Amino acid sequence: MTAGLTEAGLLILAFAAPFVLLLALFPSYLRALTRLGRVADDAHKSPPTKVPMPAGPLLFAGLAVGELAVAVGFRTYVPVAVAAGAGVAFAIGLVDDLYVLGGKTKPILLLLAGIAFVSLSVLQPTLYRADIFFPILGDTAPHFIIYTVLAVAAFPVVANAFNMMDAFNGEISWFTLLTSLALLVGVTSRALFQSSFSPSRVASSLPLVAVAAAFLIYNRYPSRAFDGDSGSLMFGAAFAGLAVTGGVEIAAIIAIVPAILNSFYTLSSVRGFVERRKMASRPTYIGEDGLLHASMEKDAPNTLVRLVLLTSSMSERELVANIVSLTAVACVFSVIISLMTWVI
Repeated sequence: MTAGLTEAGLLILAFAAPFVLLLALFPSYLRALTRLGRVADDAHKSPPTKVPMPAGPLLFAGLAVGELAVAVGFRTYVPVAVAAGAGVAFAIGLVDDLYVLGGKTKPILLLLAGIAFVSLSVLQPTLYRADIFFPILGDTAPHFIIYTVLAVAAFPVVANAFNMMDAFNGEISWFTLLTSLALLVGVTSRALFQSSFSPSRVASSLPLVAVAAAFLIYNRYPSRAFDGDSGSLMFGAAFAGLAVTGGVEIAAIIAIVPAILNSFYTLSSVRGFVERRKMASRPTYIGEDGLLHASMEKDAPNTLVRLVLLTSSMSERELVANIVSLTAVACVFSVIISLMTWVI
């Protein structure tokens, strides 16, 4: 009974600590950014408004506090590995926020986030399993070297996918919250139906949910804070780390299908990694009616947003609602996959 109560208390703490911390610090942090002149144009407003940025440092602080609480409470390196991978991605994103890195430089550097993550397996060999679970079919044969290489490669792929979903008010915060909730369901399902699976991995998933939920309050339309690349890359790296430690890779991939499609459309249309601030044309523009329209220029990147706007012009709020709906559908399928994997 005592152990159960302790675990329940730690689960609550893993969510409550980062959530309360961010809500308490956000107002003063945003005022400090404004005083320092750290603001960015909200380009999809007419005329553009100034929004404090980057919120990434505070978001990472919240995630780190939550993962530290789990590490101390459960005495495990799982949350340390998640925080390490997210921390490296955050640092790379912060440099990009301040100095602007090249489009090809970030993916290469983000491999360091994966390396930082897998290196913790030296301290905890059970950090992740070297196999993949498929619904109904079961798990693959374990192969530590191949799986570890794939895990390292996943960090730049997922982090950049999240980064590309950070273009409109509330888009990245909604996307991260919904996908992290789907991931949490997957990890929890595995914990409930596989007795050998540690509840610490469920607890490690909660800080990301808490940080995304707190950030949504300030990032939703009309945004009062932008996360910057330091925030979006950190979100993606944390998600990748949690998917690997939780052994829910298939469900995680299904949840972020909108981001994967967005990345594929964008990279294929611009033929490689190009820093979005250096793209010759934008995928959307604001018309005289105040609505967002899909760009008809030939060299405009084919983003998911541009494809949605090809059907009809929309307000920013309507556009984000459509992206959120697509993400919600993907997350529902992700939950179904999780239930099929661990319950059936």
